[in-house]
Amino acid sequence: MEERMKKILIISGMLIVLFSLSACNKVGMTEENKESDYKIYYLDNSETKLVSEPYELKEKDEKKQINEYVKALTSLTPMNIAYKKALPDNVSLYVKPNLDKRQLTVELDSNYLKLKGTSEILCRAAIVKTLCQVEKVNYVEFVVDGQPLKNNNDKPVGFMTEEDFIDNTGGETNYEQNALVTLFFADMDGKKLKETRVKIKYDGTIPVEQLVIEQLIKGPESIKDVQTGQLFATIPQGTKLIKASTKDGICYVDFNDTFLKKRKGLTDETVIYSIVNSLVELPAINKVQFTIDGQTIASYGEGLPFDAAFERNLDIVDSEEGE
Repeated sequence: MEERMKKILIISGMLIVLFSLSACNKVGMTEENKESDYKIYYLDNSETKLVSEPYELKEKDEKKQINEYVKALTSLTPMNIAYKKALPDNVSLYVKPNLDKRQLTVELDSNYLKLKGTSEILCRAAIVKTLCQVEKVNYVEFVVDGQPLKNNNDKPVGFMTEEDFIDNTGGETNYEQNALVTLFFADMDGKKLKETRVKIKYDGTIPVEQLVIEQLIKGPESIKDVQTGQLFATIPQGTKLIKASTKDGICYVDFNDTFLKKRKGLTDETVIYSIVNSLVELPAINKVQFTIDGQTIASYGEGLPFDAAFERNLDIVDSEEGE
């Protein structure tokens, strides 16, 4: 009888321990699920996409959380060997919070300027998306070497939100911006220009002026909801844009020599000002200077002077929009 009671007590004790462990595991799972709500964002090793790993946030105070995230961004090595820290080791990062306005200013040293193209965009995305997890942070601006960070159009990037960086279904993150641009194409007679407004998406790694020119090269047929038959392409088929860049309000456009093979039925002015007027609609551009294969050409077509910068010409624009 006594032996039987001992067995019962032992079994009861074991059951109590098992139930205790089970309860602890459930609590642990709950905490783990909660912790996985927080992330540190990294780049993949090829620097082509943004990735993330779960992170256990320790601090409760918002300012301390910001400092914790900054430390993780700058020093925490990802567990996945296919990932890398978004910010290079030689770039210093300092944050000034203004939580009353839900704003952060991220100050970076001049080494940040060595980042180019997609790498810079995704590094910025990693910083913004990581820091915006703090409840009182909605907006992040960037200052590099004491100056506001500027985009390809030499305009300040300004405050950014995590919504500026779109997550797609593949779990990758890309930076996308929407721009409403005005394009000018030839009318039916080839002597006037008609305008149409087009919304384009771009990732910030390509200058907007380049996108505008590429859309002009493709012609109105490639634009959704544009009534074909009213608008006509002005740039010759086979034309290649070699380079487009803007400095001090002048957009420098370099085409291959196919551009000189003018489409039939178009005046010289229609061709040139379809490009000039479209580009001058962009806020950073006042004039357009053309070159062909890197060389300045004295005249275009039937003798239109072609070696100086062009300004907008509204006299050639039909007052009726090309929709």
